[in-house]
Amino acid sequence: MRLVVLASLVTLGGCSLFMHSIERPSAKVRDVHVSAAGLTGLQGEIAVDVSNPNGFGVPISGIDWQLMIGGQRAATGNVHLSKTIPAHGVAPVETTLSISAADAVAVATTIATGSRDYELRA
Repeated sequence: MRLVVLASLVTLGGCSLFMHSIERPSAKVRDVHVSAAGLTGLQGEIAVDVSNPNGFGVPISGIDWQLMIGGQRAATGNVHLSKTIPAHGVAPVETTLSISAADAVAVATTIATGSRDYELRA
């Protein structure tokens, strides 16, 4: 009987781990630096803080991202890395930034209309 009670308690304790929802990490742009501009587009770096709202560390091996300005695609990329975002913590991530001339023109037009909405999808 004790074994059945002990097994039930262990099972219920294990299930409680799955009763809590797992929240998706979020990303916030910390800094964008343009290092070169030319006829083919812009080159630079982007620094992002990836936040983990969960009570456990989340390992990440890569991030696919897209930067939107005023609803227009400004840049896309993929970061390959090996990090763990600590529980309730933040992991800084830095990567190169490349904006094509066509995307730069579309974004410049959007900015010229007064739009300053930035969105990072990751």
